[in-house]
Amino acid sequence: MPSVKPFQMDVEQALQSLDSIVKGLSQSEADKRLKHYGKNELQTKVRLPVWLVFLSQFKELLIFILILGGLISFFIGNFRDGSIIFIIVLVNAIIGFLHERKAGKIIDKLKTLIKSPAKVVRDGKLMEISQENLVPGDIVQIEAGDKLPADLRLITVNGLKTNDFALTGESVPQEKTLEAIAGDPPLGDRTNMAYTGTTVASGSATGVVVSTGMKTETGRIAELTDEAGETQTPLQKELGRLANQLTIAVAIISVGLFVLGIMQEFSLYMSLVYALGVAMAMVPQALPAQVTVALTTGSNLLADHQAVVKDLPSVETLGSTTVICTDKTGTLTKNEMTVQSVWFNGRKYQVTGIGYEPKGEVLDDQGNKLTDQHIDQVEVIMDAATMASNAEIHEPDDEHDFWYSVGDPTEAALVALSTKLGTRSPQEDQENPELQEFSFNSELMRMSSVRRFGEELRLAVKGSTASILAISNRIYRDGEQAPLTQADKEHITALNKEYSQNGMRVLAIGYRELGNGDKEFTREEVEKEIVFLGLMAMIDPPKEGVGEAIADAQNAHIRVFILTGDHPDTALAVGREVGLHDPSQDASVVIGTELKQMDDDALKRLLTEKHSAIFARVDPEDKLRIVELLEQQGEIVAVTGDGVNDAPALKRAHIGVAMGQRGNDVAKEAARLVLLDDNFSTLFHAVEEGRTIYSNLKKTIFASLTTNIGELILVLLGLLAAAVWGYPIPILAGQILAVDLLAEIAPLTFLTFDPPDKDVMTMRPRRPGEYMLNLRGGLEITLLGSLIGCLAFFNFVYYMQRKGISLDMGSVDSMDYFMATTLSYATIVYCQFLNILQRRSERSSLFNRNFFSNKILLNSILVSIVLVSLAIYGPYISQFLSFGPIGVQDWACILGATGIYLLTFEAIKFFKRHKHATQG
Repeated sequence: MPSVKPFQMDVEQALQSLDSIVKGLSQSEADKRLKHYGKNELQTKVRLPVWLVFLSQFKELLIFILILGGLISFFIGNFRDGSIIFIIVLVNAIIGFLHERKAGKIIDKLKTLIKSPAKVVRDGKLMEISQENLVPGDIVQIEAGDKLPADLRLITVNGLKTNDFALTGESVPQEKTLEAIAGDPPLGDRTNMAYTGTTVASGSATGVVVSTGMKTETGRIAELTDEAGETQTPLQKELGRLANQLTIAVAIISVGLFVLGIMQEFSLYMSLVYALGVAMAMVPQALPAQVTVALTTGSNLLADHQAVVKDLPSVETLGSTTVICTDKTGTLTKNEMTVQSVWFNGRKYQVTGIGYEPKGEVLDDQGNKLTDQHIDQVEVIMDAATMASNAEIHEPDDEHDFWYSVGDPTEAALVALSTKLGTRSPQEDQENPELQEFSFNSELMRMSSVRRFGEELRLAVKGSTASILAISNRIYRDGEQAPLTQADKEHITALNKEYSQNGMRVLAIGYRELGNGDKEFTREEVEKEIVFLGLMAMIDPPKEGVGEAIADAQNAHIRVFILTGDHPDTALAVGREVGLHDPSQDASVVIGTELKQMDDDALKRLLTEKHSAIFARVDPEDKLRIVELLEQQGEIVAVTGDGVNDAPALKRAHIGVAMGQRGNDVAKEAARLVLLDDNFSTLFHAVEEGRTIYSNLKKTIFASLTTNIGELILVLLGLLAAAVWGYPIPILAGQILAVDLLAEIAPLTFLTFDPPDKDVMTMRPRRPGEYMLNLRGGLEITLLGSLIGCLAFFNFVYYMQRKGISLDMGSVDSMDYFMATTLSYATIVYCQFLNILQRRSERSSLFNRNFFSNKILLNSILVSIVLVSLAIYGPYISQFLSFGPIGVQDWACILGATGIYLLTFEAIKFFKRHKHATQG
């Protein structure tokens, strides 16, 4: 390809550079080029096969430790413990696999890309071919409603306007021209090009294909998206760190104890039993399943709010979010132009309702709804506006869940307004047929339509304010035509400026009576001596609830930035309307050209200093750069968007959020969360759910690790006692596993169902780099876990003293030994029940908490008590787990130990409350 780009060439040069002519390529030449360039399609990421998705569930380090422990158990002939371990591993894998498959199927349903045929000229004949067979040099014809099949350099245009929002973020259709363009402007300013994935709003054109497949702008962005890579979620980093620490600790301590056992002349079997006991004691066997269930539960709750999570850890990520970078068009706004104000007959009218749905009212300058009489008075401007429009609006149907438009969105806004008022007849085109249309002209900045009214002809015209004023000599005032004075022009110009400064697109409307007859007119004949009717100001309005959602995000100490390819004035207007502002000043606007001139240090300072900011006329590289720099500063970044231009940033962010209904397939593929209802407010529910999940997972992990420490201390004390007094191990590996399987797994899982704290959405996000398990938390877990281990060991030894017996290595098959280990087991279990209940609040006493707010947790503890009792006293389970039927005195010892643990925990919470009150 030449160094000069197609948009920098004139039409002839562009055709020559592609070795093409207006009559198109020959079929044989097209076939050659297809072999050379390949098919006109994007390379999509292949989804993992089912069996690989299942195997991926076993990649976590904690799972590896469990699998190794199971293999060792089988190696030494302990099939009971090995079987229990592999059951736990399999349960973890099945839970994770089922959810990933469910999310994957939902995402598949969201893909609605249809490969429509393309109209191409080959061998001098117009034909339709599959768009995947287009090649550079093909001559393609496009018209209103078409989706662009490739990147085109336009060679003829007839009033062509394209909807480029998916690629550039522009909310208004872009008028296209043929003239060569100097320099290297952004995509939105390359007016002689039409790009893949955009659609034709109005008009028609012919273009020569300059790029196909991955060489198109959409393909380039898709490639940039692949290169962006994915960022690990905070939860993945946290659990990975925890798994690494536990793996190292397990390896060091288990190997050390195995060597120590051999040195103490323990048998190989007993040395492996102790090492395995320590490994099982230190690994929170059910933690992967509990994390999965917590995230799955959060995912299901989000699904109830019309949000689909593609991978589980992303559920929690939103709760850690410190910055939201959002696209504007289609994300904050409806991507439906809406008339919000009308100036007519010297008065301003406000219009309620948003989007194409004809639902809303027109209010006068006093805020009163228009009466039928007033509606009749404004009908003249409504009629002129719609008669100079070709767009249509339609009700929801099988392919659309919402009102939608066909044609120019600006014209659709006028039709929607007229329909709201009831002034537009469904048979308008039949009652007042169009005889001639003078399409929009970029030099004149207007279009007009000649229509028949009975025997009379009338011209309706709309365009820029300056354009319509230039051809007007009268103005409509109180039902009469009055001369248009210089004062009128100055007043109208000032109104136009006021509307424009608020980010609104302004159309001036006029008309002219042309008399009767069937005369053919020229444009010059009719577009003069116009009666100026008024102004219509419109904007792509924010969606309902967006302002409240942004306010909620700011109250939650989350910064919000707008990143859009749209114009600065429009972006700022939307930002102000949704309440996006800096506490000290209005949100500033940074333009893409300014952004490119900043080095990384300057941009980092800007991103750090601003509580909120708006970046306008930015391209995909700019968005990606902003996200990367925010992440380098330690921010947890969420990106929302719906277009191809958002895809690289969506993928790079900690969590990308795409719109499900109107979002482009490339954007949905790059995102981790898809909002099925396209509602930005759903994002706030996701943030709240994410924070709640993090809080509950922290409770679960702390509760789980506390008993792991308790089990470890019990095994270590047993090893010490074995070396000094010859005692047997006070708890078996299988019994340790039974703590998880029978007593912990359900209560810890349902602890993740705890309702959110009242202040969850007013708290600051956890600081980037802040660990769930820090030094203070680790000391607390160690203290409380050690207490559980000591209490269990005390009851083990005290049982022997009460019974007047002495157990040794040779007693491991006796009922007394089974009874003693059962006492150790039950002490750990009942302390854990209390530990789980205490973990529901960081500082509040167990007796001050709304005890019954999580009934499913309480019920799960009752069920676990029943299961533990059945395991201890049941004829088969007790034999399998080597339990003995302990008596009343034994239960008194267990409850006594639980009481000591309760008092200790309450004392710790008392000191926490005192410290918090002192610091507060």
